[in-house]
Amino acid sequence: SVAILAQGCVLRHRGRPIMADIAKGLKEKLPPAAVAGLVSDLKMVAAYDSASAWQEKKAMDLAFNGLSWHDPNVAESLPKYLQESGSSRARVDYAFNVLVPRPADAKDSRQQMMHMWLKARLAFYDSKFPFQFNPYAR
Repeated sequence: SVAILAQGCVLRHRGRPIMADIAKGLKEKLPPAAVAGLVSDLKMVAAYDSASAWQEKKAMDLAFNGLSWHDPNVAESLPKYLQESGSSRARVDYAFNVLVPRPADAKDSRQQMMHMWLKARLAFYDSKFPFQFNPYAR
């Protein structure tokens, strides 16, 4: 089962910290700006989700505009992600679903765009350093 613990907001799956594993793997392989970009985008997605639950239009706009829309690496990887299939897409989707467990509202196109952008960011990272989610590979 997946659980979010209040202490440090650690996401765990079967007792193992998932978010920590993903962040550790990215931190070891990618430049610091890449990890900061991912964390920043995750904050904006969470802020938008919270603001939309309260129907706070101004906060929703700030969170939407705060996403890294200017990142050329992500913009370049978006069409590639949409064309992918197989194990690469499955790895990216798995990582995204661990980081953002709640699906986007079908009626909220901006939230869907933010989710797709975050998936493209993860696809860019996966293209440079493929994710490894096998707990037995250690």
